Amino acid sequence: MENYNHNCLVFATHKLDEGILDYLAYLKKEVEGVMDLLVLYDQSAHPIKEDDYPGFRFCFFESVGLKGFFHQNERLLPNTFVALAECAEQYRYDHYLLMENDIVLHGDFRRFVQRVNVEDAVDYIHIATDVEGGPQKHWPVRYIQDCPFKHLYFSWCHILYLSHGFLTDVAEFMARNDSIHYEFLLPTMAYNGNYLVRQFENFGYSFQVSWGAAELYESKYMNERMPDTFYHPVKDLSIVDWGVGDMP
Repeated sequence: MENYNHNCLVFATHKLDEGILDYLAYLKKEVEGVMDLLVLYDQSAHPIKEDDYPGFRFCFFESVGLKGFFHQNERLLPNTFVALAECAEQYRYDHYLLMENDIVLHGDFRRFVQRVNVEDAVDYIHIATDVEGGPQKHWPVRYIQDCPFKHLYFSWCHILYLSHGFLTDVAEFMARNDSIHYEFLLPTMAYNGNYLVRQFENFGYSFQVSWGAAELYESKYMNERMPDTFYHPVKDLSIVDWGVGDMP
């Protein structure tokens, strides 16, 4: 299918319940004319037929059979980048804005994608905020072997933006050394290499994100939410006021 825009929002999900469908309908409207929207759908748990959802474009994969998706065979460590890299072979864009299905913005999502979309030269935009306090504080660091980089970095990958060229370089490295989880590998390669890197915080966005628990971050969203702030994980999408909370 023809690409209508140079860049693409890739929404990764393993289910299409009412909350997710509402989210996708909202995102489709917000990115129209700015980015294409592609649903990166895991068929392993809840297989679907694309024809049943004519309003959306899909790139299907099966996490159970996709090599490297579960990092070092650890079910708690899905590696969505692996699915994105496979998808990018079929859907070629200049940049991909990859987001998980349980991160939400209290703010104007259209303005967010417009800000990111104009960064033509950038290779990687990432979340800088890390409540854990650095790469050594994250337990998947123990899997890393034969790391060739001088400095190690970590970034949450609930949402990220990367160029096709950087994606290709990361995928090639991962084929040689799959011991570095992508939440370490992407920022580490970017900052140790010759890439143009920015942080979402540079554009005025804040982050309340971690591994969980969902109840904590849903409570933060409900009771403490701030303008232009992302929250993760938010599993109960019925609490979300889509498009509310943007800064003037």
